[in-house]
Amino acid sequence: MKKLLFLFLMIHVFSFGQKKINVKIDPRIEAISIFYTLATRDTLDKKPTPSVYYRQFDQYFEKYRQHSSLNWYRNLDTWDGYDLSSIGLYLSDKYPFRLKIPYTGSQLRSCDIKTFLEKFNDFYKDCKVDDFIKAHKAEYLSITEFAHGKINESGILNDVDHFFNKPSQGEIVIFVDILNNLGNNAITIDDKSFRGKKIFKLAYLKDDDRVQTNDTEVQFIPLPNVVIHEISHLYVSDFIPLYRERLTKKRNIFLVTSKGEKLKEKDWENEADELIVRICVSKILGEKYGPEAELKEVENQSKHFKYFKELNLFFNKYTQHKNKYSSISQFYPEIVNYLENLN
Repeated sequence: MKKLLFLFLMIHVFSFGQKKINVKIDPRIEAISIFYTLATRDTLDKKPTPSVYYRQFDQYFEKYRQHSSLNWYRNLDTWDGYDLSSIGLYLSDKYPFRLKIPYTGSQLRSCDIKTFLEKFNDFYKDCKVDDFIKAHKAEYLSITEFAHGKINESGILNDVDHFFNKPSQGEIVIFVDILNNLGNNAITIDDKSFRGKKIFKLAYLKDDDRVQTNDTEVQFIPLPNVVIHEISHLYVSDFIPLYRERLTKKRNIFLVTSKGEKLKEKDWENEADELIVRICVSKILGEKYGPEAELKEVENQSKHFKYFKELNLFFNKYTQHKNKYSSISQFYPEIVNYLENLN
């Protein structure tokens, strides 16, 4: 009976972990990432992280480097950021790609979505992108299973739940972007098919502690601070909407960096959101890895955010008295009051 109970508990825990987080490589995201990488990498300082996959990508698409769609994109007045490939989630599952969900995102800034899809579809067909992606299906599965295992082993999800003092609702979906060595981004899509899902895309960033060459297999180990950061965005996404009127009056405290640089006024909401999220990350890292980890994060973030150290100390009121708060939302009014009293 004890063995049966133990087996049941193990199955239950494993099933809970599987339900809680899903790691994927989406063929549509990957196809756009391939397009973006080929079009822009020669002008970017950061190239994709070396790996066997990158070598195979380079070899396969070498003869297509001057495709008309790539040259069209290169000659645009404005290019998009690394988050461009996120628009793949709006598209149909197969070529020719069309909008399955009305596009309401902000990732595509270089041109209109209709023009982009026309050029992208030409590239996808002419350069036989589908063949390349199909040939790597087994590798994609291996990469995502490995990453999923590492996240579960780390216990990060439980740490984040504990910090915000409430369980994570819905499914967390991570899309791995192997050719992206630039940055990560959260994805919000207002459609019923994504309701209840917390979605973000993680880059395969180069690891300075490992030797990575074009003979190295992809071993995607999500960085703890990155996973915590992206998930935290989703927990506190209601903070600014709830207190926008009051925070707008104090927007200047978010628009001046620690070096005295004045940011554009339109950036204040993003800066405020990033400040609160990164404070939460510093506290979670401190709870998980100890004071040194928190201090390191504080010192790093203070290089940009003027009031980071002060807010980090203020958040001790939350972390040291969690029994007073049913969730992080109950602490919001005190955060706003504190911000309003800053000069």
